Amino acid sequence: MTIIGPDAISLTISDRLSAARFNRVLDWTPRFKPHRRWQSLLLHALLRAAQASSSAGATCPSVNTSQRVICWEGHHVELRVLQPKGQCKGIYLDFHGGAWVMGNARFNDRVNSAIAAECQTVVASVEYRLARDDRIRPSIEDALAATGWILENMRSEFGVDRVILGGESSGAHLAACALTALSDGQADLSSVVGAVLFYGTYDIAGTPSLRNSSAEALIMHGPSALQNLMRLTSGMDDAQRRSPSLSPLFCDLAGLPAALFIVGELDPVLDDSLLMYDKWQNANHNATLLIVPEGPHGMNRLPTRMASKINDFARQWIKKAIEEARARDNVLR
Repeated sequence: MTIIGPDAISLTISDRLSAARFNRVLDWTPRFKPHRRWQSLLLHALLRAAQASSSAGATCPSVNTSQRVICWEGHHVELRVLQPKGQCKGIYLDFHGGAWVMGNARFNDRVNSAIAAECQTVVASVEYRLARDDRIRPSIEDALAATGWILENMRSEFGVDRVILGGESSGAHLAACALTALSDGQADLSSVVGAVLFYGTYDIAGTPSLRNSSAEALIMHGPSALQNLMRLTSGMDDAQRRSPSLSPLFCDLAGLPAALFIVGELDPVLDDSLLMYDKWQNANHNATLLIVPEGPHGMNRLPTRMASKINDFARQWIKKAIEEARARDNVLR
């Protein structure tokens, strides 16, 4: 199988050494423990407070930001829309991270505004329901509704006919859930030209790397992340947690569009991306995997040169996927 390695994004020895030095700083910081409800609520409140005290929206001045509520099959969901000036080539449907229990669409403004401006795409970030009541299914339902609405309305609303789904962490899980569920005859996926999935969880019962992860894992406390999965699926056994509606790794992946999987080698959910890539590649022969050296969970959010290069690589992949789809369309006309 083809694995895109560090050399594909021109990582230097200096980049790796810089990331390793930053990891030593991270080693002194507290780990996020998502299974602790009070901690998630506190972090979410601090995030909202920081956003309320700042008048800044998308960091790129050439991108306009708006909020709108959409409805698909009686299901209402809020979208945060970032739209660059000029003619757009497609739409990037984004799902934020936060272990399903914290975070919001605005948290992704910096990353999403760069995608909108550089890729000349509309970015719609989904304000899905957080699992405050210890249920993961409402988040999945919102992901399905947002994706279904985009597929049906992107031409009339935004003047585009190509979409890429993407997300980080829990957001990558939701993007994968939406794709696999809607591929089962619920929607026409012919306009979906790609998926960009950062360090997602695709086995809700826990892959070996998560089950064996330690409390020393950087940024995200490994055992707590596993306990969070159990909390969000309380009353289920592992077989139920691995049902296709919850765990995309156990879905039929045949017929899905090209996918880019990005994960750090130090991430507790490393195996999720490795296994999902392997199954996607075997089913479709159109998957790419980037394993980031010295990369912990959330590595593309860190203030390192490596993070900048990873995000740039993802944007280039998005641009290429859209351009290749346009070229195919032109040949068929």
